[in-house]
Amino acid sequence: MVDYDAAVAAVQDPNADPILLAKIAYENPEFGANVAVNPRCYPGLKRWIAEFGDERARETLAQYGFTADAFGGPVQDQEAPEQAAQQAAEQQPADAYAADQYAAAQQTAAAQPAAVQSAADQYAAQQPAAQAAFEEPVATNPYGFTAEQALTTTDQMQIAQIAQYAPELRACIARNPNTYPALIEWLGQLGDPAINAALAFRQ
Repeated sequence: MVDYDAAVAAVQDPNADPILLAKIAYENPEFGANVAVNPRCYPGLKRWIAEFGDERARETLAQYGFTADAFGGPVQDQEAPEQAAQQAAEQQPADAYAADQYAAAQQTAAAQPAAVQSAADQYAAQQPAAQAAFEEPVATNPYGFTAEQALTTTDQMQIAQIAQYAPELRACIARNPNTYPALIEWLGQLGDPAINAALAFRQ
């Protein structure tokens, strides 16, 4: 977990790591409003805060024209978050800064399928025997996240969402070579045998 002083410093830093901002927003909801106005807060994170943040964070975003409705409406239980995020990405953001971020996000989205496949190929090539021995958990979350996504996605926000909304897939996240260090550290603190075995696989 990000400590209080580090969170304060990060939300005030105009060059903060976007992944760190996402972690702060997820673990420390009281910083949601500060994260939302940071220039490094990308549209997908704003959309998440607009829906799941505390009241102050949602009000702050609303002042800038960002609401859950503006991003394409709230995520329904039966709708996967990544599908809602794709729908939201098709909506042109309200301000000039977000418009620049929107264009960058579109380019990233266009390249992502190849990147995901490349990551999957790399993962399979690194440890084919170990992967074959790994018994994939059954996905039971209502958001549509799958074990394959958890093992191979390169999208850091999606990795964080899977860790939050699909606890049965955390062992897969622990094996994903793209999972960021702060989340790996958090997973290691859970004391789950399956997760610990997956983390040992990374060594």
